[in-house]
Amino acid sequence: MSKGTIKRKSKPIPEWKNEKEKYIILAKKKAGIWTRVANYIFEHQIELPLKIISAIILSYLVNPTPQNPFSKFLFLSYPIQKSSSDEIQYGKGYWDIAYIVFWILVLTFIREFTMQYLLKSFALYAGIKTKSLTRFMEQGYIFIYCLISTSAGSYIMSQGPYGYFNTKYLWIDYPHFLMSPSLKHYYLIQFAFWLQQITVLLLKIEKPRKDFVEMAAHHIITCLLIGGSYLFNFTRMGNTVFVTMDFTDIWLSFAKCLKYLELPSIITDMMFVIFMITWIYTRHYLYGLIIWTTYAESCLPENNKCIWDPLNGYWLTWWSKYIILFGLVLLQILMVYWFSLILRVAWRVVTGKNAEDTRSDIEDDDDNIIVNPEECKYTKNK
Repeated sequence: MSKGTIKRKSKPIPEWKNEKEKYIILAKKKAGIWTRVANYIFEHQIELPLKIISAIILSYLVNPTPQNPFSKFLFLSYPIQKSSSDEIQYGKGYWDIAYIVFWILVLTFIREFTMQYLLKSFALYAGIKTKSLTRFMEQGYIFIYCLISTSAGSYIMSQGPYGYFNTKYLWIDYPHFLMSPSLKHYYLIQFAFWLQQITVLLLKIEKPRKDFVEMAAHHIITCLLIGGSYLFNFTRMGNTVFVTMDFTDIWLSFAKCLKYLELPSIITDMMFVIFMITWIYTRHYLYGLIIWTTYAESCLPENNKCIWDPLNGYWLTWWSKYIILFGLVLLQILMVYWFSLILRVAWRVVTGKNAEDTRSDIEDDDDNIIVNPEECKYTKNK
């Protein structure tokens, strides 16, 4: 070694606590900006929306009047009261977007808070295995939300003439421009829920399943139908579709929760049978009625004018109804595909095997890895 040369000490090879930590750190180093954003949102699902919600509320409290633009995030916009004795109803407009954005933040906070501080404690107490813990919390939240939304949607339906699928009243006196406060709250919060579900899916906050593409298509079609039915004054039909979908999800998520609790197979199999019956009745029979009435009853002369006059809220014509039918049928096709998977599970039950979700995870369950699953897979293969 020549004079003046300093011998450098070689850096010690890091000793990983476990292979999981190695995958997380290396995957984060390779992650692109999209993955980093997803990871940041994943890690701050309580703090981030709570900070924004607090900022909106404080900004409103500075000047708590309808003229304050932040009031549009907190309260319904476009109230209409024809006379002092009439009930206040609501129209539609661009400020409704602010209310939807606020509820996306609220639902993001509620979802993570419910999972981490309510469902997780119950799951640990019940002895659910670590690999099933996250899935149990996800399905538990869906169960709670759909139970509430189905109850609210059914009540709103019962207050209108179209209660319990009296289908002709979905079209009589169209356009249904004005909405009751409860219907507008319900509709916009439902829209926020599905937009938030798309965020959860695309950011892979929930681990993808094999039917990721079909699920993404389902969420996108659902949001297009919700937005379209709201803008084009088909909210009565939208209300009925919400109820048919959410009612089935109650039983689906509940059956999955029982499965993660590892109850005796006879209990989970019986719950699966109940779910299967509700699926057939609501998503194929009742939803089929909605498709049929759109085709056969929507433009009958005794029901409505069936003219094209968007400035006055008339969007329903003999040809525009086929655009609605196209979206409804696409959704039905996806549900037929999922029903074929249900039949596979039913066959397992009949042949003596217990009910299993055929839409298994893409990766092995590893609830502590929060990075993009594709990045982890890439690192592992290396």
